[in-house]
Amino acid sequence: MRRKDSNASRPAAVAVAAALVAAAGALIGSQPASAAAGCRVDYPIGSQWPGGFSATVVVTNLGDPVTGWRLSWAFPGNERITQSWNGSHTQSGNQVTAVNAAWNGSVATGASVSFGFNATSDARPTTPPVFTLNGTACTGSTTTTTTTTTTTTTTTTTPQPGRPMVENNFPVTREGAYGDNRFTVFRPSDPRAVGRALPVLAFGNGACAHTNNSEVTRALTFIASKGFAVVDTGSVDGSPNGVPSGSPIPSLLTDAITWAEREQDRSGAPLGRHLDLGRVATAGHSCGGLEAMVAAQDRRVSAVVSLNSGFFADGAFGYPRSELGKLHTPALFMDGGSADIAYANNQANYDLAGVPAVLARHPQAGHGGFITGAQMTDGMTTVVQFLDMVLNGNQVARDYVLSPSGLAARAPWVVARKNF
Repeated sequence: MRRKDSNASRPAAVAVAAALVAAAGALIGSQPASAAAGCRVDYPIGSQWPGGFSATVVVTNLGDPVTGWRLSWAFPGNERITQSWNGSHTQSGNQVTAVNAAWNGSVATGASVSFGFNATSDARPTTPPVFTLNGTACTGSTTTTTTTTTTTTTTTTTPQPGRPMVENNFPVTREGAYGDNRFTVFRPSDPRAVGRALPVLAFGNGACAHTNNSEVTRALTFIASKGFAVVDTGSVDGSPNGVPSGSPIPSLLTDAITWAEREQDRSGAPLGRHLDLGRVATAGHSCGGLEAMVAAQDRRVSAVVSLNSGFFADGAFGYPRSELGKLHTPALFMDGGSADIAYANNQANYDLAGVPAVLARHPQAGHGGFITGAQMTDGMTTVVQFLDMVLNGNQVARDYVLSPSGLAARAPWVVARKNF
């Protein structure tokens, strides 16, 4: 069941290098500082109709990190923006300026941010010839200016072999999935800072909400901050994306995995070559938990988490409990105690599961506490530890999940396990 952690052993030179970095951190002096600016813009045209079109402007920051972005361009024709998302815009004649939303202003080096819009046009839309990011022309290269400043170099904690993922706390970028507004991506803003390829988690929302994922934003940001790439159902701004809500569509989660596979190979993608597609999981809350467990039957999936969910005895939604027999991965079944409407269902699903399984119950969480309540940190910590144990074979995480002195010793949690 456990996989060998590919980072479990490293040459001694790593330790030496770490010592040198720590020593350098004590130096204070006058040093040359270089400020690099540069960007690349992709401008895919989406839907087109008589008199209008939709487009996405994808900006990749090639220079130093920015904490707020302002993107400007001039339309080559008479295009007029009628609706925009992932930011706000102003337009005067053919001149347009788009600025970040409150949640996507920070763009790390190598990271991307997108701004989408609908517009009217009398002609076939064409790509504007010049884009500028915070006053710098986006040419696909960088320019560097050098000044002399007095600086203090400090060290930061970097991932170490065997270190559990839950101890990470990376800045997170939330953005629309490139080329597919059925999904929103939560990821470390600078994937390189994680120090290893990111496991992928496809997540299904409560109530099988396939448009608006605002309810899970806090929980999924927590998971992404630990070093995961999370692909969630729903457009990033809650706008219509052609997918109905209210009933399970498990293929959305397998499509999310396929999207990650494409993104891994897309030139210039912020997650390109930074994903570990051999370490993929599905998870979901309530109705989304049904989606996660059906999608987990896909052979690309190595772990599944069911939050306040479970297949119904009467086969509701067209998925009977016999679906549990199709699972091939370890599973985590979590519920919020007797106040959780999924309490009995979750217990029954755990009892019927034939795969290695963990039952984790927090009697105070109810149906939504793990997602929006006071138990969110506790609940998502358990999810991260379980995934770290299964996907990475991390021993510290395994002890947290399975040891009597781990989660089971943390009141008021109730924990059971089987087949481990």
